Amino acid sequence: MAEDNYKMIETMNDNMWFIGSPVILCSMRLALDMKTGDVFTSAKFQNVMSENIRSISFDVICYDESREPINKIENVTFGELDVPRNTEFGFHRKIKVPDIRTRNAEYVIRSVSFSDGQSFENTEYRRFDTKIEQKNIYSVQGDYNKQFLDLCARSGIDGINLVLQPEFDDDHWLCACGAFNWSNEEKCSQCRISRSWLIKNTDLEALKKRREAQEADAQQVKELVEAMSGSEEDRAAEKAEYEAMNDRIKAEQKKRKSQRLRRSIVIILGLLIVTAGIIYILMTFVFPDFLEAEEYLDGTDIVNTALPADTGIYDRLPLTDGAEI
Repeated sequence: MAEDNYKMIETMNDNMWFIGSPVILCSMRLALDMKTGDVFTSAKFQNVMSENIRSISFDVICYDESREPINKIENVTFGELDVPRNTEFGFHRKIKVPDIRTRNAEYVIRSVSFSDGQSFENTEYRRFDTKIEQKNIYSVQGDYNKQFLDLCARSGIDGINLVLQPEFDDDHWLCACGAFNWSNEEKCSQCRISRSWLIKNTDLEALKKRREAQEADAQQVKELVEAMSGSEEDRAAEKAEYEAMNDRIKAEQKKRKSQRLRRSIVIILGLLIVTAGIIYILMTFVFPDFLEAEEYLDGTDIVNTALPADTGIYDRLPLTDGAEI
């Protein structure tokens, strides 16, 4: 029902059941259509059987303000269904109530048929008279919930969805995940957790003993560590000695680094001094002689060593036969 078009007359949001019922009545609504003035009702059911539901038939008993029955809508049938286990259905189907004086409605199951051909018949016309409810698991376990989650983790169970305190009855049990199960079912139909595991590990006394054992183990470990590592004063002295040794190592490393830096500076300065000395020698002794020689060569005329013809030297030379001058 669209909330904008209807005014709620009565609602019921409790999970109701009766022994042997294949469905749970999860909710009921009775509303006035603000446009037409008609009164409608709708209900939400849940299949708790292993087989899919094919159809369901029920009566709707109408009551007035004083809780007196004023009408009955008989043999309402929802057919052509295929509803698996733990699935809700029916809430989107409106049923028109013939008497607008109706202020409450009661649903009574007549029959349910299943996909395997079997059917349930409510021959005793049993009413939904048992409230199915569970408490929040933390509100029950309190601080012991930590031990429960630890047990889940150790058993390979995801405890994140186990938020309800399980309930165990003669003909059914309710899992910590909220699923309805029959008493002959060992594992939950929804999360597949074991019934016996839940009974054992959600018991408050068992959780209390487990925490006490964990605390005792932790104390033993603490005492053992203290015995192996000495007293508090010894540990403090060891810590101080370690810190002092660490400081000495850091100081030595810093000293060595400073020495390496000074050696590097000395080497660089030495190289600079040697380089300057070489340049001085070159400028003082080598380059000046070279420059003087160059200047001398640039300022001197080249002497012609050939003898002139009129010197008479040739007149004093002995002549051979046939020679002429």
